Amino acid sequence: MSRSQTIALLAAAPLLSVPSLAIASCASTDVADARQEDASTIIQPSDSGSSDADSGDAGLPCDPADRSCVSNVLSCDEADFCPVPNALDRRHSLVAVWGSSASDVWAVGSGGSILHNDGSKWTAIPSTTMETLHGVWGTGPGEVWAVGSARTILRGPGPSMGQPVWTNEAPFITGELRPPGRLYALWGTSSADVRTGGEPYGHAIDDEGTVIPGNHLHRAGDVWASLEGFDGRFAQGTIRSIWGSSPEDVWISIDNSIEEPWARGTLLHGVAPAAGEPLAWQVVDSQSAVVLESLWGSSAADVWAVGYGGTIRRYTAGAAKWSVVDGVPTHATLHRVWGTGPKDIWAVGDAGTILHFDGTTWTEATVAFPLGKKPDLSGVWCSGPNDVWVVGDGYTLHFTGKKAAQ
Repeated sequence: MSRSQTIALLAAAPLLSVPSLAIASCASTDVADARQEDASTIIQPSDSGSSDADSGDAGLPCDPADRSCVSNVLSCDEADFCPVPNALDRRHSLVAVWGSSASDVWAVGSGGSILHNDGSKWTAIPSTTMETLHGVWGTGPGEVWAVGSARTILRGPGPSMGQPVWTNEAPFITGELRPPGRLYALWGTSSADVRTGGEPYGHAIDDEGTVIPGNHLHRAGDVWASLEGFDGRFAQGTIRSIWGSSPEDVWISIDNSIEEPWARGTLLHGVAPAAGEPLAWQVVDSQSAVVLESLWGSSAADVWAVGYGGTIRRYTAGAAKWSVVDGVPTHATLHRVWGTGPKDIWAVGDAGTILHFDGTTWTEATVAFPLGKKPDLSGVWCSGPNDVWVVGDGYTLHFTGKKAAQ
């Protein structure tokens, strides 16, 4: 049986003060680990925001036959997406982006990086942590959440009152976590309904070695519940993404390969019998043996999942299993999916990959990258069809509509 522990939220939680973390590369050859390490050693592109590149006489720094290599530089007038200068520390990288409007966009990443765009420029916001922040989400311009681990769940009031101050509202500020449990997924419907999940963690609650395990948290009202698994299953799974159409209809992507090696792409559907009642969880066949890193839907009847090797799956209302999406123009791992409706969906991933779905076909967007290797891209968010932000290894890329040249 799954266990849970309800923890009262500290109404005036102190600011988090975490010493700088040493960043180490991961020696594992398992691709499932590749995106989980801090990216604090990523070197950014120039902050000029220009796509112009001086090739000089040094020659191209990568193989032109490699799809991840830029050998023909496009101008911002030609490309769909253009790099925009940002205030990111050049030692760090961005992992996720979210906004409440075109003039209120947030991006987070390694080294505790938090950036805010007010519609005209990006500004760095102090976060009080050096931990990598994997997710960002909010209820509106006045309330934004960012998560790093089970001990780092930051809440900010937004920029309306001047410089935002972030407080750590994780239920585990005190007490040891073994392991700490990095959080990758963040989603909610209001400040009284926030869900986050990631790696399994254990909260040591006394000197006798008593540990409360969990792999996700649910904030109902002003109280956090620490939860282990779903209806007695998946206690050791790593939650990759959470998305729902309402508090009573929620999807979760979970890598359960620790318990079942074939179950990397497990998709769970939680449905409440009635408003306010607990969700009942069931597995819906994803037809995927690889990790599905992101979920997004235009409605309860139209949900998308993306993941390793260019994998895309789609769920429609009443289906017994997810549909395999063919004709995807990439084999790069896709890290995030977002859209404005069933005919306007974006997915981003490794090697500068940006895909767009127009209701019929997935096509690859163009970007005004400089000469050399394309960066990995990790986050996408849009306020409308002609206002799309993509973030990744040092880059903030902006789409403002198809160019006249196209």
